[in-house]
Amino acid sequence: MHDPAHLNHRKRKAPADDVKDSQPLDKSTVVDDADTAPRQLSDWPPSSTHVSSPLATGVVFKRPRLDKIQTSLRKRPLSRKSPAKPRPPPTARHGSDIEDLGLVSAADPGPSSGSLLHLRTAPNEVDPSSPSLVPFFPIDTNLIHIPSLQPLVNRQTLKELDLDVILRNPQLRHDLLFDPGLQFRPTCSRRKRGMCDRYWAAIVQEIETGCTCVSFDSRGKPHPVVCACVQVPQPPSHPVIAYSSALNVLTLRMPSRIHDLLSEFLKVLLLVIQPLSTVSGMYVNPNTFKSQMQEHSAQAAYVRSIFDPVLIEQELKHELFDPSGLFSAIGSILKGHCAPMRDRAVDAMVQAARACAPARMGRKREAVTAVRMCLEILEFMKLDIANHQLQTLRPFLMRTSGQFELKAFRNRKGSECSLRLTREWLRLAHVDLQAREWIPHPGYLGRGLHYHTLPPNQQTYLAVLKGIMDLIFDPPEKSSPPASPSLSSPPSTPIFRTTSPSLARLLAPPETVYLDSARLEVLSADAADVTAIYMFLLLYRQLVHSESGDSAVSPQDFTKVEDVDLIRLKTEIRDIGSTRLGYCFSSRLVSDEVDSPREKDLEKERCAKQDIVLQVAKRAKEARSPSAPSSPLGEVPGEPIVQLAQRWADSNIHPNSSLCTMLRRRLRDVVFNSVVAQTYPNRDSTSGKLSTIDFLSCIGSQSPHIASNLVTGMEPLAEEIRTLAEKISRLALIHLNAYLPLYEQDGFLA
Repeated sequence: MHDPAHLNHRKRKAPADDVKDSQPLDKSTVVDDADTAPRQLSDWPPSSTHVSSPLATGVVFKRPRLDKIQTSLRKRPLSRKSPAKPRPPPTARHGSDIEDLGLVSAADPGPSSGSLLHLRTAPNEVDPSSPSLVPFFPIDTNLIHIPSLQPLVNRQTLKELDLDVILRNPQLRHDLLFDPGLQFRPTCSRRKRGMCDRYWAAIVQEIETGCTCVSFDSRGKPHPVVCACVQVPQPPSHPVIAYSSALNVLTLRMPSRIHDLLSEFLKVLLLVIQPLSTVSGMYVNPNTFKSQMQEHSAQAAYVRSIFDPVLIEQELKHELFDPSGLFSAIGSILKGHCAPMRDRAVDAMVQAARACAPARMGRKREAVTAVRMCLEILEFMKLDIANHQLQTLRPFLMRTSGQFELKAFRNRKGSECSLRLTREWLRLAHVDLQAREWIPHPGYLGRGLHYHTLPPNQQTYLAVLKGIMDLIFDPPEKSSPPASPSLSSPPSTPIFRTTSPSLARLLAPPETVYLDSARLEVLSADAADVTAIYMFLLLYRQLVHSESGDSAVSPQDFTKVEDVDLIRLKTEIRDIGSTRLGYCFSSRLVSDEVDSPREKDLEKERCAKQDIVLQVAKRAKEARSPSAPSSPLGEVPGEPIVQLAQRWADSNIHPNSSLCTMLRRRLRDVVFNSVVAQTYPNRDSTSGKLSTIDFLSCIGSQSPHIASNLVTGMEPLAEEIRTLAEKISRLALIHLNAYLPLYEQDGFLA
């Protein structure tokens, strides 16, 4: 939800503030932007030539250097520093502690009315022990514990659900290709619920008592409300700050929220009951819905005639508002637009409004409850309308996805963009494919595809596939930041970080994959997980067939490694490790602090890695001693085999090891061959021509199972490799559908 507009006021102190209130205000000190410049009317010393506004943000406030601070006016009198100019004794305080308040008005540059505005004349010389030197802190009216001025369900927050906005959102249309069941859902976070509760509590408080105050202590923390409504009877047009020196509390007198609530309620109601008003004629024929649009317009006119925000606000002030009839009419209109599953909520809203009828002696709180329930229903109805429109237009969105995405990319980058990273990305993939003799493909007889003899457009097609594979297995050094709320948290998708100078890598992701940056990180994490399992299974093979200092076991007793044992060990590795086994390839960065969340998570993953190594050693010990008596806990590995396994893991299971690099490349080649088999067009056996690729059918259907030529040792990973290849194939087809015309331009691979 969007927060209300940020109030950024600047405060200018005029010399007229330091004279008695009986003197006229010097108009020469009033600046041009006086309507938006709040002033501090507390008894600040005259030597303070400039005081920053407490409403400003991002400003460093310096506390005046005090030799002595007198904290109480009641216990002892203030000491006088200058005998020549004695200070008058402090005025005795009577009544409430809020009487001695300093006000910062954002509307006028000087005093207008009220007892608080008759301030004492400041002395000619500043007494450093004066308690009026209060270090004010900046108050941002967008703080989470300050209720917002507008309801959280308003026209602006629902704007993103308009059909025109949806159709012009490249990321949303791109995500729809990957998730056919993509729908809008209401956010139900704890933060949003807290903001809603605070807002509606402030509405109830204002309707029942007229108070809009919010209080803070000297450290800016929320404080029980110290009301300043006596000094500021009417809610101001801008926030006003009052200070209680006795309680050391700042009170923020906020503007009224009633008028904004009623106005936004009417706007949202008219928006929901006229769903076709935001439908452009580019996507639908207006004549088809002419009768419905006329009916909706008539209903909107009727709602305007019975819902007058100004009149309702006056009736609330005079306690004459009866919402029962109004919400009964609104409920009848909503039932004609909402889904049947919303009828019960509409009936509950009408019942809450009828409880406020004069005959039932209802309270104002029930009226606020009815308004809140109605806004929540309107939000759900807007979500239902947006989801229905999205699913109805899904065939059109998929059919035009390629042209729209390429057009949006060109508008985003401009016609003069060089696409340097994209060209370098495809050039590296092209050079790598040129170094290969053949690319295996089940649709071609013999050894497969000979890259050098292919036409330029087919070379471009394969270069894109190879480039996407490189982004997953050898990601750029400056990958896009993960979508996480904290920058200090560890990446949610671990990737290989190698410092080997022999690998040619990009400095940043290509420009054309900006919509898939998050998916590429997830796929890179999946590839890291498969590589980690591959290395742990290789460790198991090494331990089973390695020499041991255990004299009870002879080489003749070594048994063959069975696939069943490997699959069982693979399952145990996933159970022992975290959801992301690829974290074992992560290393501590120089910028990471010892107690940072990233370092703590990495330490947890290192412990999980040691547990996996211990389990691998245990299973290897059992395989080497099949005739040994079994215990309920299994065979306990000896210290020599555990140390051997730990040394092997420390030496090889990290991104810069030669073994890790070799296994990662081997796995990349196997996945690439599977992706080519699923995405590259087959050749017709009769004519010898390539079959046409139907991107929409390939995207919408499940990829056929193609047996990959797995390298020896990868047989237990067949399922993981197939799943990874299917995900990459889907992403590659969607990407080629949009950007292949751009890549086929002359000189793009040069």
